[in-house]
Amino acid sequence: MPKKVLNYFYFLPVERRAIQVLLLLIGAVFAAPWAVRYFWPTSQTDFSAIEQHIAAWKTTEAPEAPSDVAEVPAELFPFDPNTASVETLVRLGVPARVAQTIQRYRERGGRFRSADDLGKIYTLPPEVFERLKPYVRIGQGQPLAAYRGKDSRARPAAEMFPFDPNTASREDLLRLGLQPALAERLLRYREKGGVFRQKSDFQKLYGLSEADYTRLEPYITIAQPEAIAAVRPAAYSGGASGSNAFGPKPIDINTADVHAWTNLPGIGNARASSILKFRDRLGGFLSAEQVGETFGLPDSVFQQIRPWLRVETPIYRKIDLNSATEKDLAAHPYINYQQARLIVAYREQHGPYKKPDDIRRIAAFTDTGWLAKVIPYLEAVQ
Repeated sequence: MPKKVLNYFYFLPVERRAIQVLLLLIGAVFAAPWAVRYFWPTSQTDFSAIEQHIAAWKTTEAPEAPSDVAEVPAELFPFDPNTASVETLVRLGVPARVAQTIQRYRERGGRFRSADDLGKIYTLPPEVFERLKPYVRIGQGQPLAAYRGKDSRARPAAEMFPFDPNTASREDLLRLGLQPALAERLLRYREKGGVFRQKSDFQKLYGLSEADYTRLEPYITIAQPEAIAAVRPAAYSGGASGSNAFGPKPIDINTADVHAWTNLPGIGNARASSILKFRDRLGGFLSAEQVGETFGLPDSVFQQIRPWLRVETPIYRKIDLNSATEKDLAAHPYINYQQARLIVAYREQHGPYKKPDDIRRIAAFTDTGWLAKVIPYLEAVQ
């Protein structure tokens, strides 16, 4: 038994020489890094100059860094962050750059409604905010100068009186205390045909704060929708006169061009182009509700334009079931590639279609809702 085991370790002379060469190669590989370091020593990079620059920077720049937190000795006294000047904020210990940030925030219409709002200025150091918080007094300073033009005139105090958001002028909106940008946004909304039909519609005006709506809501008076066009000045429709001066006209959704679509509220060139592309892929709209299926068209915008949509021209292009390829069928928005393959396969097995309803015989087509949508766009030319 031991002899058999030893036979496993018997090597021919050629094999022994091969093992010796292999061992030499392994030894050379392990010794190579040591030999390289011994015969070709690596030169050390001199970082002394850089270290001197770093040391000089630490001694000259570092001590000045905290000075931005308090440029002057801080004084503590009650203040209103809505009216305090940059100089006042600096006296309170607010860094000058942060004080300028607060001023720009107010000039853009921002307002601090509580002491905690001041802490939301992300550049204000937390320790400075905690020190100032007990001294914040909201609404006890001078009237808020939120509206500053180039002449830095303060915005007048708000007046309260009944108004109709469908007819109020820009001056009336400013007198009511609305920001100029918000007043312009309301006017543009009306110029595009937008109508406030109830008080809650005014609350949806983008940029209107909940506090402003609560303040103005008791004074909102909405006229009857049919009376709005009669009292709205032509200037509110972009100064136009004639057919479009009092709002958009109904359009035929299968023939209307980009210009006709952009006359509707909430529809610009991009959305009008998307609607036309979708209409072309369909071959025409069967109902006005299909406009709402346009990709990227918000439902809120569709509901706004829905009263002006009409179907006066029928579908203008249909797909011939007996000549269309899978690619032709799948190009339609209502037909995917799998459905297109089944339609073509059924035609190849059973012969030409006699009428569009014949696709109901395809066993896989069990969705009656889908069939009702797609069949009007099909024809069977013999």
